[in-house]
Amino acid sequence: MAAVSLQEVSKRCVAGGRYRRPLYRELLHLAGRGGAPDSVLALDRVTLDLPRGSNAALIGPNGAGKSTLLRTIAGIYRPTSGIVRVSGRVACYLEPGAGMAPTLPVIDNVFLYGAVVGLSRSELRRSADAILDFAELCDQRFTRVEHLSFGNCQRLFFAIILETMRLRKAEVFLFDEWLSGVDLRFKEKGEAELRALASGDHTVVFASHDLGTLERICDHAVYLEGGRLRRSGDRKPVFEDYRRRSGDDSPKGGHECPS
Repeated sequence: MAAVSLQEVSKRCVAGGRYRRPLYRELLHLAGRGGAPDSVLALDRVTLDLPRGSNAALIGPNGAGKSTLLRTIAGIYRPTSGIVRVSGRVACYLEPGAGMAPTLPVIDNVFLYGAVVGLSRSELRRSADAILDFAELCDQRFTRVEHLSFGNCQRLFFAIILETMRLRKAEVFLFDEWLSGVDLRFKEKGEAELRALASGDHTVVFASHDLGTLERICDHAVYLEGGRLRRSGDRKPVFEDYRRRSGDDSPKGGHECPS
């Protein structure tokens, strides 16, 4: 049985980001005198099954629809058409800083973000020290998050998601460029922990342009381009196809919905 199943899923988004109209244009629109905003097809009839227990790499050039696909699986975006089925709970790390309370200390953010991704207060009390230790932020537990570097913020929220995986609080985990901005040593540490936590009980989808990392931790791959599914299946042939078609990560069309 597939952990994630998409059938003919399309997602149309407003071109150029979030669509905001001044009041007079909103009134004209309500009166039938304003045109609809331009839109783009970020996902185009994507049909996909991800096996339960797989670690899936989501690859493709910039603007291929990777982030839109993750947010559609997570339920953040509602598909314009098609059906999305997810078996079990979802925990996601999709945008640096999302869910962060920057004026609060690190330890408070552990409890806030931990609750968002499904950890109970008692679990967080037991896990807080381990989370801070893995993030290497024990000596900054009372530092405001706004005073942390970008890399340290990435470490903190990645460590919280890892604890969610250790405690099996979800069945599907979604990551979007999850280790950008961290140093090489911590990146290797994070990769090792992800491999150690690999389990048939949960399915993980990783979107990244770091093909080397994805090849080390993933057994399955999904290749998107221009919002369309080019290929999916065992990692090696999909990666070979992507490299043969693209040669690099330069944009080749398609659009991401604004986050």
